[in-house]
Amino acid sequence: MGKWVAAGVFLSALLAVAPASAQTALFSENSELPILIEGPIGDLVRAAPRSTDPFPAALTIDGRRFDMQISARGFSRRTRGICTFPPIALNLDGERQGTVMQGQNKLKLVTRCRSSDNFEQVTILEYTTYRLYNEITPLSFRVRPVRTTFRDTERNRDEVQFNFLIEDVDDLARRNRRVALEVQSGEVRSTQLAAEQAAIVGLFQFMIGNLDWDMVQGPPGEECCHNGKLLAANETSRESVIPVPYDFDYSGFVSAPYAVPPEGIPVRSVRQRYYRGLCRYNDQAPAAAEHFRSRRSQLLAVIDGENRLSEARRRSARQYIEEFYQILDDPQRFQRQIIENCRR
Repeated sequence: MGKWVAAGVFLSALLAVAPASAQTALFSENSELPILIEGPIGDLVRAAPRSTDPFPAALTIDGRRFDMQISARGFSRRTRGICTFPPIALNLDGERQGTVMQGQNKLKLVTRCRSSDNFEQVTILEYTTYRLYNEITPLSFRVRPVRTTFRDTERNRDEVQFNFLIEDVDDLARRNRRVALEVQSGEVRSTQLAAEQAAIVGLFQFMIGNLDWDMVQGPPGEECCHNGKLLAANETSRESVIPVPYDFDYSGFVSAPYAVPPEGIPVRSVRQRYYRGLCRYNDQAPAAAEHFRSRRSQLLAVIDGENRLSEARRRSARQYIEEFYQILDDPQRFQRQIIENCRR
C-alpha cells in the first residue's frame, strides 16, 4: 500500500507544476498552421554543411508577415551528409504584439531531412514523440505542427514540407516557474537532479528506444547537456534540477533511416530497447512506472489521432509502445531490463 500512496503523491506533484495560462499563443494548441518562409533558401541549404551564418528572410504566418534571419542549425544532420535540407533556426524582428507570434523571438524549426514521403513520416514521428512526452509531464517542450512553404526568392521556386516548431527553453521554464540553466557539461552533477523527474526521463527514453542522450554530460567544453536542457528554481540553484530531453530522431520509435546505436552500447538496432537511466534513481523507478501506466490510454490516443501518419507507421508506432507496456506489466522483465540494467 505504501508504494501506491507514494506513487499517487508523486503523480499529483508532477502534474500540478505548470499553469495553463502561462502558455504562449503559438504553443497553446496543436492545430497545423500553414506558414511561408521566403528568402535565399538554396543558398542556405548549400552553405549549411560548413556554415550556420544567417540569411535575411521573411515569415508569413496567420496572415501576418515578419522580417527575420534564418540559419542552418544542429550538427549531425547538418554536417555529416545525412540530410539534404538542414534544420533551421528562426530569429524574428519587428513588432509581434497581438499576433500568434507574440512573445516569440528565436525558434527552432524541425524540417524534413530529405525529399521523400519516408522522411516526412520520420518528421511526423519525431513530432509525435514530443507530444507523447507532453502527456507524461508539463516539464517538456511544447511543439506546433506547421505546413511550410519554402520560397526561394533567388530562383522563384517553392518546396512544401511538414515541419514543426519547438518551444523556446525560456518559455518552457517560465510556464513551469523555473529558469533555464546555462551551464557547461558536467557542471551539474547527477546527485543534484530532481530524482523523480530523472526517473521519468530515463523511463521515457527507454519507452521510445532512445540511446542518444545524457542528463548532465555533453561534448567536452560545450553547453550541457547532450540532447537535453536543465531547469532550476533560479540561476544559482543546484538543488532538484529538472532535466528536459529533446531531439528524438535517433530513437527506435522514430526509426530514422540514418539512426544507429551509439558506440559501446550492446544493441544492433535503435529499435532494440536498452535502459540508460541511472541506478541512483532505481528507488523512484516503480513510481515512475506507475505514472506511465496511468497515462497509457492518453499516449496511445496521441498515436491513434495522428492522421498524418500512414496506417502502417501508426500501427508500428502503437505496437512499439505496447511492447514497452508489456515490460512494465511483467515484474520479472521490469526488474531484469530496467532495475538491474541501470547505468552506474
